[in-house]
Amino acid sequence: MRTGTLGQKGICNVNRFQKLSTAALVAASFAPAAHADDKLTIGIVTFSTSDVDTNQMVDTMSKEARSKGWTVETLNANGDPSQAITSIKQLATKKVNAIIVTVFDSTGLAAGLQAAADADIPVLSAGGGMADGIALSASTGAAPPLLDLMLKDIGNAGTVLDLTYHPGIPCRERADAFDAAVKANPGLKATSHEISIPGAAESSQAATSAWLAANANAKGPFAIFNCYDDNAMGAIAALKQNGRSDVKVYSFNATAPAVQAVKDGTMTATLGVDLTSAGKMLVDQIPDILAAGDKWQPKSFVPGYTLVTKDNVDQFMKDNPQ
Repeated sequence: MRTGTLGQKGICNVNRFQKLSTAALVAASFAPAAHADDKLTIGIVTFSTSDVDTNQMVDTMSKEARSKGWTVETLNANGDPSQAITSIKQLATKKVNAIIVTVFDSTGLAAGLQAAADADIPVLSAGGGMADGIALSASTGAAPPLLDLMLKDIGNAGTVLDLTYHPGIPCRERADAFDAAVKANPGLKATSHEISIPGAAESSQAATSAWLAANANAKGPFAIFNCYDDNAMGAIAALKQNGRSDVKVYSFNATAPAVQAVKDGTMTATLGVDLTSAGKMLVDQIPDILAAGDKWQPKSFVPGYTLVTKDNVDQFMKDNPQ
């Protein structure tokens, strides 16, 4: 099974932030903190309750927090950055001890982050990247391994559709890597389409059908590079609807439907970032962040990943029953 940890091990400077490997952060999480036994209240701003993988991460964070005797309040931003900002402000007004925001680009949440800073409330990000006001971020883009596999499979040339969603940092990181690959490989004929959230599967199905029609006379090989599994299922539905079995499909998150699609042969590969451990790490670091106060140094870390293909899907399903 192909697994790994993206990024460098240990600690390195990234602009004025630090990046930690998973191992380094795990080691740090065992350090005692002054607030470890406090009954804290944390707020979680979830990207969208229609996002299966984000829901899994939110469930993990909520369970971990409640196991410590903490109170958790979750607000749904419905994929809208302005709603995410409003949610952060609401949680700041309620004077929670810490806030975790999922997926949204941290640089686009300045007004909310400022409200939290004014209330002395640290904000952590699950997939949104670093920005002023973010104490700790889990970086979940993980594009290179899957993109490298796609390029290898199609011989660095062909007709490719990129289904992406730029308001979400993981999707943006993946789209940026895709754009760089297109620039580096002139044999790729690429089309990019911005999906809708909510409605990721439906908008992807419509976009895929339109792409197939527009490229009816194009030469293969053909591939679809998806932002995440939920929207990829819409692309697969369009391929089935149009009777196309010659298009390779690549996606992220290794959700149960996507893994089953890999087993069925309708998806080529899905890359699963270990969001469960990432969510747990974010929650476990909150006491340390609170104890350090102004002395806390903003950090980011990169979780491990597993690339699921036909070669290891049976073992993956055995090891990860869902």
